[in-house]
Amino acid sequence: MLSMAADVSGLWFVDKQAFFQFVFFKTGLQAVLVYVNLLILYPLFFKKKKYFLYILSAIVITLITGYGNTVIEQSQSPNIVFKTHLEHFLYFLSQLGMAARYFVISFLLKITVDYYTQKETIKKIEVEKATAELNFLKAQVNPHFLFNTLNNLYALILEKSDKSGEAVLKLADIMKYLLSEGKENKVLLQKEVDLLYNYTGLERLRKPEAEITFSASGDTHNNFITPLLLLPLVENAFKYGLNSVSKNGFVRISITAQKTMLHVTVENNVPPVSNGDALQSLGLGIENVKRRLQLLYPDKYDLIIRNPKDSFFVNLKLQLA
Repeated sequence: MLSMAADVSGLWFVDKQAFFQFVFFKTGLQAVLVYVNLLILYPLFFKKKKYFLYILSAIVITLITGYGNTVIEQSQSPNIVFKTHLEHFLYFLSQLGMAARYFVISFLLKITVDYYTQKETIKKIEVEKATAELNFLKAQVNPHFLFNTLNNLYALILEKSDKSGEAVLKLADIMKYLLSEGKENKVLLQKEVDLLYNYTGLERLRKPEAEITFSASGDTHNNFITPLLLLPLVENAFKYGLNSVSKNGFVRISITAQKTMLHVTVENNVPPVSNGDALQSLGLGIENVKRRLQLLYPDKYDLIIRNPKDSFFVNLKLQLA
């Protein structure tokens, strides 16, 4: 509108009414062109990939607008006389060019806005999908963990072990952690270490003769981690390793935090050949950890799994910050 007003600024001093009429009608005509494109042609043809119809419609509406521009210009400048048809045609082309510019600019703006809107929509969908998947993965941990823990406690009770009371206290501490910290996005690393210590303690009560070692060192009080991330690694070692044999089983767990780098190793015995189910499921519990690492710590972790003849070894290096 301002550019059109500037083009006929001289008319302001001659006939103010004619000036406002010119600016109003010519601006209105370009606005009709733009909105017909954005609200009708673009969604009806371009979005539905009917490109030929879109181009054809674009040509038609641009020609109509160009003709309208010419009529408006001539109505405000009656002294304009074209000596030849070529002069009239060139004048029409100049007005057609204005209409074409408005059409192209509106198209480019619309397609740019659509691109970024679609990009944001896809990003939002991906975030929602990842959140839902994380909630599902986290929900898998608790029931699986509780089932194993209750089985351990049940075994102690059947044996009428004096350690049943200690096991109940450890389970209470674990349940408190699950209820208070399990739903958080991040928890202090030391709390996760305490959870694994209590879980390992429960297993040690049930199998006092087995080789079960647990060590944690470094700066665990100033680093944070996603809760219940490491638990499936430890569960996996007991369920498919130590608990698959009656003797000579072992689980060795080491956690080291140096600055913001966490190093976790979990090693356990391999199930006997006779226990085919345990052998087949040996690394099953780690899939949950893998997926959560991919979602929560992309490009910030290194997970190595080795399965030599006599042991199953998991080595995780994780950048916490």
